[in-house]
Amino acid sequence: MTYWLFQGNPKYYRIIDGIRDFEQMPWLVTRYAKDISPGDGVLIWKSGDKAGMLYGSNLSN
Repeated sequence: MTYWLFQGNPKYYRIIDGIRDFEQMPWLVTRYAKDISPGDGVLIWKSGDKAGMLYGSNLSN
């Protein structure tokens, strides 16, 4: 299994609200999209003043 680090920038997306409100959350992938597969692991990292790791899960379709 491959793991991916997805950055959530609160200037563009309310990442904490998205994690709380959605069972599945769409995510814009700008690099390596062809290498990402369902079942891969994902870690969501929040950038900015209060940066840090927020969430870990597996990718669906």
